[in-house]
Amino acid sequence: MLNNRPSVGINVAKKFCFYAAVSPTYTTFLKPFKALNTKQGLLFALEQIKKVKEAFSSCPVIVLESTGHYSQRIVHFFLKQGFEVCHINPLISHSIKNSAVRKVKTDQVDALELAKLPFLQTFRPTTLPKEQIANLKVLTRTRCNLIEQRITATNQLQTAIEQLAPLFPNVLNPGSLTALTLVNKFSLPAEWSKKSNRKLIMTMLETLPRRGKIYARGFVVLRSRC
Repeated sequence: MLNNRPSVGINVAKKFCFYAAVSPTYTTFLKPFKALNTKQGLLFALEQIKKVKEAFSSCPVIVLESTGHYSQRIVHFFLKQGFEVCHINPLISHSIKNSAVRKVKTDQVDALELAKLPFLQTFRPTTLPKEQIANLKVLTRTRCNLIEQRITATNQLQTAIEQLAPLFPNVLNPGSLTALTLVNKFSLPAEWSKKSNRKLIMTMLETLPRRGKIYARGFVVLRSRC
């Protein structure tokens, strides 16, 4: 909990934020005001927060809820300015705020309620991660998303293929280069049996996969049963 320090609450939205400040005596010092999430908007909010610092000769603690990448930029900005920032889980803040009956819920009210939270509970300050670590987190999340998209697309492709050739996945992985090339070139099983296509298909099956002729022979069996 705070001891003789002011607090600033920030209610974060996509394009703007509402800011409010509470004095060390738990009274409103800065009524909620709005600032855009642009460079000019952040600098304007910074000037208002500096007034709080000058008034009480103490650097205020800044509190905001975690709202994904929208709040990350705000956190990074104020950490760079030397402020103590508490980036808290919304579930925690909601449980504290909802302990009392609230008749009104607006962005302005939420900003003021966030500013009051440090007087009710102690929060661990957020630290500024190294740039390499932050970039690695972004790359890791991006990779996970791409893998999930690939798995979804592969499952959808396999479902479609099994409707035309149920034994196809037993011989070729539907997501492999071999299967994708084959299906793209010859979309119907009937085309696999045509003599005019046989030589081209066998060449594809012997050169594209790593197993070469083993895959090619397996496909011959598949073609006869489809």
